[in-house]
Order: sequence, then structure tokens, then C-alpha cells
Amino acid sequence: MSPPIVEKPCAHRRPSRSSEPRLGIRRKGRMLLQQPVIPERRWPWLRLIGRRPDRDTSGDDVQRSYVVVALELLARCEELHQVWLEQVDEQRRHERLANAAAVYHWYLSTLLERLGGVEAPPSLSAWHEALAGALDSAARATQLMSHGYRFHNVRRICDGGLLLEEALSQAVAVRDALARLCDVAEISPQHAAERAASS
Repeated sequence: MSPPIVEKPCAHRRPSRSSEPRLGIRRKGRMLLQQPVIPERRWPWLRLIGRRPDRDTSGDDVQRSYVVVALELLARCEELHQVWLEQVDEQRRHERLANAAAVYHWYLSTLLERLGGVEAPPSLSAWHEALAGALDSAARATQLMSHGYRFHNVRRICDGGLLLEEALSQAVAVRDALARLCDVAEISPQHAAERAASS
């Protein structure tokens, strides 16, 4: 009798709580995204990280309007990721995880489409491109994971999980930079997510 085949462990296939990559921190029952290490080879916008966006004093209102919309989309992205993490914790059947990843992909594609309809001021065009790239990568990642879970392809599950982690890191960097640019303290994450979901 041949020995049983043992698959290599993958942090993004069925992660345990101890081995799951730290995409965020739990606070009052919610998972808030934080910023892991961003690989330079994957992100051409790395030069932006840690740099404050340029303030165009002649168009503060335009900048602020864009930042409000961008932060609402990012809050919705955070909410979607929280739902996904809960599904990973709760589900044990691959077909259900495949469906959850497909739903995640659909919502991210909707956010990306909404972002495409937003005109960014010239001073924030680089950050707009970085945000669009992050959402696009996250959408591709969830599609990879959906296919991986549906067809029991560990490679796609792992690749999708790693790509999603990097995409979320990029989104967090953009969020933090835009939040520093404008006084948007009154936009709570819950309120922003509700507005993004309803529009």
C-alpha cells in the first residue's frame, strides 16, 4: 500500500488562528486592516508610501470630495474583508468558501467600477492609480481563490491569498495617506461603509 499523500501547508487554504497571516487586528469584534510589509517587486507605487499627498490649496474642496469618496470605498472594502475572514473561520466545505470568494470578487469589482467613475484631482492622480491597482489586484485574488476552492487547486488558493494580502496592504497605505491629507475625522468607518454599500 502506497503511503498517503500529504499536501504542503498553505496559510491561505485553511488557516488556523495561530498561523493565519496578520491582515488586521481585532477591535471590539471587528477586524481592522493594518499594514504588513509590501513587496517592492509587485507594487510600482511603493515610492508613494510614507509620503504625504500634495495639497492643492486652490482646490481643497475638490480634494476633500475625492478623499471622502475614496475613504468610503476603502471602508466598504474593509467590511467585505471582515466578512470573508468570518467565512474562512466558520466554513469547512470548499464549495461554500468558493461561493464566498465569488461574492467577495463581485463586490470588489463593483467598488472598482465605482472608483473608475470618480475623477481624481491632478494632485491625487498617483494615489488614485494606486487605489485602483489595489482593488483590481484584490478582485483578481478573490477570483483565484474562488476557482481554487471550487476545483481543489491548492496553488490557486495560495497564490490568491498572497495577492489579496499584498493588495490590502496597498489599500491601507493609500487610506492612511488620504486620511492625513484632509480632516475627515467625522467620517466614521461604519458610516462610510453604510454610504458606500447603499450607493
